Amino acid sequence: MYNLIRNGIKSTLTERQLNVIHQIRSLSHLAYEDIRVNMLGQVFPMKPTAISMMANDVCNSRCQMCAIWQQKKDRELSPDELEKIFIDPFFSEVRHIGITGGEPTLRKDLPELYKAACSKLPKLAGASIITNAIIEDVVKQRVSQSAAVCQEHGIDFSVMVSLDGLGEIHDEVRGRKNNFQSAINVINYFRQQNITTSFGCTITKSNALYVDELLDYAISEGIYGRFRVAEFIDRLYNNEKTDFIRNFDDKTAYHLGLFFYRVEHEFEQNTTYQNTYRNIRSMLAEGKPRQIGCPYHTQTVILTSLGDLLYCSPKSPVLGNTLQSSPGKIYFSNLAKRRDLIKNDCDNCIHDYHVPISFREKVSFFIESKQKHIKYNSAALVKASKSIIKARKQEVNVLDIAAKTVLIVGWYGTETVGDKAILWTVIQRLRSRPYPPEKIYLSSLCPFISQWTVKEMGLGDIRVVETYSQDFEQRCDEVDEVVVGGGPLMDIEALNHILYALMRASKRGAFTRVEGCGIGPLVSPLYIQVVLEILRLSDYVTLRDRTSSERSLKEFSIDYAKTVADPATDYVEYVKSTLEDLQNATPPLGRSKNISCFFREWGKDYAGSMDDKVFYSIKQQFEAQLVEMVKFIAQLKGADIHLLPMHTFHIGGDDRVLNRRLAKNISDFEQNVNFARGPVSPLEILQSMYHAEFNLCMRFHSVLFAETLGVPYLAIDYTGGGKIKAFLEERGKLNRLISLQDVASGHWQSRLKSLLHSELLI
Repeated sequence: MYNLIRNGIKSTLTERQLNVIHQIRSLSHLAYEDIRVNMLGQVFPMKPTAISMMANDVCNSRCQMCAIWQQKKDRELSPDELEKIFIDPFFSEVRHIGITGGEPTLRKDLPELYKAACSKLPKLAGASIITNAIIEDVVKQRVSQSAAVCQEHGIDFSVMVSLDGLGEIHDEVRGRKNNFQSAINVINYFRQQNITTSFGCTITKSNALYVDELLDYAISEGIYGRFRVAEFIDRLYNNEKTDFIRNFDDKTAYHLGLFFYRVEHEFEQNTTYQNTYRNIRSMLAEGKPRQIGCPYHTQTVILTSLGDLLYCSPKSPVLGNTLQSSPGKIYFSNLAKRRDLIKNDCDNCIHDYHVPISFREKVSFFIESKQKHIKYNSAALVKASKSIIKARKQEVNVLDIAAKTVLIVGWYGTETVGDKAILWTVIQRLRSRPYPPEKIYLSSLCPFISQWTVKEMGLGDIRVVETYSQDFEQRCDEVDEVVVGGGPLMDIEALNHILYALMRASKRGAFTRVEGCGIGPLVSPLYIQVVLEILRLSDYVTLRDRTSSERSLKEFSIDYAKTVADPATDYVEYVKSTLEDLQNATPPLGRSKNISCFFREWGKDYAGSMDDKVFYSIKQQFEAQLVEMVKFIAQLKGADIHLLPMHTFHIGGDDRVLNRRLAKNISDFEQNVNFARGPVSPLEILQSMYHAEFNLCMRFHSVLFAETLGVPYLAIDYTGGGKIKAFLEERGKLNRLISLQDVASGHWQSRLKSLLHSELLI
């Protein structure tokens, strides 16, 4: 009767109404779980819902970050003993068991352990195993048998294979030759057997710079995996492994911050694990304490191979032995120790323990997103901005401005090498005033990026504030001057924060200006209106090229914009003035005779009216011909090939992804092919250009760097006659330009012959 009534009601509702009801039910359940588990879990402790079980305490690996392999085999729980433990009412709510080690597949009776769990844990729904896959045939056999046991009982089963890098990198971390190949063989085998399979990568000092290549491989092969940072864990006996665990210099920690951002946005689909990666990034790159919960706080326990019970792996003492005492009594009588662990140790734990996003987090995120949409909606801002009357000031000398506090806005938090050079110039000019500002604030879309830039560029006391935050809004309402610090004013929603800052400042009569920006690509009617208001509300405007100035006059009626050199030029000139330092410097990829390449992915946003099929066909042809062109020039010069990134962040396109792909395609070449694995500073880019026999440039600022530095180069125009062409045309250097289409079609050969004839390539 109940089902009939329910189905009758459902039949009268629309799909949208049913979705709303489903969402309400989901949120209600999430709210209940949040209150019961996260808020009351310590006050009213719960039975565990998951067990992490050590099948043994020995291992046939020799991992850098673990010392279990140094242990001698001790007594291990038998399947019968495990059954006796699991029938205790304390384990009646367990829904998942994960069996680890040591190396669990060393146990001949491994399937019997799963049988004990499946038969005695009444609510068990899932089981898993982690293996190093060293003894390939044994692993295949014993894991397959374990999967079969679970299948017989209707229990989901999955396997995770340790994989810490490609080839020798993995073997080095794991201390076993040929382990990489056996791991790949095992992964492929279980995938063919339709067993849910993933890999687990543990990041140490040894493989930190190589994890991007593993991620590339995983994406290309369609293999799912998880990434974690090696942690000091008592049950791994690794407290002395300080050479490998969390032993990253600042640059490597920043590199890992970039990596975990990429994993979160390009690879991982699950919101829980995305949240975990955000937490790891904030701990590594920003030095923040742990910001997410942990299942071991309330719902998960450790069971060792001896039957000992622990609250967690990293720091929990042994609470008692489940063969000798009631598991429930052991667990509930030691809760003060768990509270001490949470208080004293959890904030510094970087292990990738996962908990679902809580109801409070989800609601908070929804409210913040809603408020941001309302407050920073571009259309609404344009409408409000038009009501602000902006009295034009007389001719202004920016050196006469005596602002005590300055806020710099723009694309910071996603900055390229060129943006970093621009920021250096903007700040140097501020500090060169007769009355320099006492405080400079930098608005940043991703603060950890800009914090590194401030450090890398030696900018000193700059306060980075997160864009769209209350801190940002407060600065907009307080500072004496707002500067739009370089970069393009283009079709992108983030223009909204620039307009917001100028509106708030203009209402108070604060000084506002645009310094050295470009205009475009800009075709959206809405964003054209946003840029119009940005220019209208600015007391002083300088644009980095004549085309931008002409457009601002013709389309926006801005007759006070001045054309100036891109601000990054000042930074290059400064470095160029220290000629002896340039001559003595060793670039990041060394001083071998080389051609240095500064390429970027050709994005769909530059495809114009091409349909997808045509675009991807040209893109494929371009990359194939680019490889041939690079090889030709390198052979001509008898030089190595160095591939360097002008940008290393996921937003805006990490050039290292393309560089790794190109390096792989050039790998059969006679000369050495090297690519930068970590981030590269503007100074290192200039050093590389200076010492190169020839430079192939693609990003705009790589062209500007090479031209200003006065080194031999060829520029590839990927913009279809945009900013790169305009820049070189103003300097009478169009002979240095080749279009992307000419490269893709193979016409680069005749173009290079022309350069040879004019001795520009010699």
